[in-house]
Amino acid sequence: MLNTSRQVGGAPAVAVSGALVAQHSAFFHGLRTSLLTATALLLLTTSASLLVRPPRSSDHSRRRTTVPVGRGSEPGQAERSKGGRSVLVHRAGRAADRDGSLKRVLARSLVVATTAVQIALGTTAGTAAHASEPGGPDYGVVLKETYLATDVGGTLTVLPEVYTLRSDGSRAYVPQGKPVGPGTGIEYALPWSTSPVDLDERAGCRTVEDKGDSRQHVRCDRVAPVTFRVDKAFVGYRGEVRFFPQVTPDDGRRWQDDMSSFVVTAPAPQEEGETKESRARREAVGVKLLALAGGFGLLALLLALRLKPSRTRRTAWIAAGTAAAVCAGPGVWSIAEGPLVGAKTYTRYPSGRPVLQIPHGMWDNAVFLEKTRPDYVPPIATAPDPGHEDVTEVSGVYLPAPPQDPKNWVTVNGAYGRIDDPRRARDHMLRTAAEAPGVKVLQAPRLILLKEDSATRALVLCKCQALSVRGRPVSMCAWADEGVRALVTVPGTQLPASSTVSVRDYVQLGTGF
Repeated sequence: MLNTSRQVGGAPAVAVSGALVAQHSAFFHGLRTSLLTATALLLLTTSASLLVRPPRSSDHSRRRTTVPVGRGSEPGQAERSKGGRSVLVHRAGRAADRDGSLKRVLARSLVVATTAVQIALGTTAGTAAHASEPGGPDYGVVLKETYLATDVGGTLTVLPEVYTLRSDGSRAYVPQGKPVGPGTGIEYALPWSTSPVDLDERAGCRTVEDKGDSRQHVRCDRVAPVTFRVDKAFVGYRGEVRFFPQVTPDDGRRWQDDMSSFVVTAPAPQEEGETKESRARREAVGVKLLALAGGFGLLALLLALRLKPSRTRRTAWIAAGTAAAVCAGPGVWSIAEGPLVGAKTYTRYPSGRPVLQIPHGMWDNAVFLEKTRPDYVPPIATAPDPGHEDVTEVSGVYLPAPPQDPKNWVTVNGAYGRIDDPRRARDHMLRTAAEAPGVKVLQAPRLILLKEDSATRALVLCKCQALSVRGRPVSMCAWADEGVRALVTVPGTQLPASSTVSVRDYVQLGTGF
């Protein structure tokens, strides 16, 4: 019966157990229910198996059975003779084996049931202990800014927000300067090539060593911001904010909420191409070069008029004329075309295939293409830019599995073809989305510079903003190059720059997993 129960009920048992522990908030309750149910069913099956007895031998057969004991036989063996054959029937042995097997099954079942009850009770006690300890399963940390940028030598501040969950699921934030809990603090793992400055001693902030990490680490006993200085130039170095002591996935706490990361780039990314500021700067430099060229030209003229004809006058005149020409050429070019002298080096457009595709799934983001847009995914306004492009529009809505979870949806809107001005096309997408009816700007557009995840580690410049679309907060990032423009939108106000780089691997580069 136990074997039959295992074969028939195995698949339903796995399905029911999985359904009971599927919800994160009710994981331990579901685990206890699953174990106690398994225990009850095991005891019920064992009790039923004890009631099943093999049919006893009839009196007729018992009368025809003789039990001689002699040479060549053992006590307890029955010998029946018919047609010259002897059949040995181990009645006493079979009865003993049957009783012993039932006792072994009962003993093993009781051991399994007792173990399941102990696990269930231990889970209950462990859950209560973790719920009562500070930093239990009802707290987490988030960052207001996850992408930071400054020039080399500048300072940046990381401001964490520590929260606990109320019974209704809402968040209660711990005020700045208050402790997280007894024995619990906040640890900052700063990016490489940075160093902390002006640590708040009142909040118990101090530097600590981490033997397994060459980065600077800062620990604070209270909720407090940490400021650090950028010592050299880099792109996309990552830092982390987490609780200490650190937790493990099996200790009953919300370990996935115990850490939040941020990305730092230095120097701060600049707009690619021509801007009003760069144009004014290069024109000013051009004027200065032309003025310097005019001075050398005037000097050459004076030398030609005042000095007597000689080899010295001729040499000085040639030198002054050459200097005037050297300054005049770049000066004229800087004013007319530029930038040649005096302008910053701007990040170039990301380079990729001049085509966009909508794949069926993006495994890095754990989302899959949906045929229709659900009601909880707000529509994003997009419009072509007539006269400046001749493109083919593409779009897609991606939902996580299972689709009932509305937290991680992703939409992709873009086009590929002839694009005259990539920067204009990118800004046009963001401006069209922000100026649509019922839309409010939560965060103004800003540049974010990251590196590709591929072996080339090429630079990708995105422009991101956060909006409220009909009361629903969304954030979006856009990129463009010589033949592609694309806009990636996700829910919430955290700018999805890293997700955008990953989406670009799938829709443009075709290198996504």
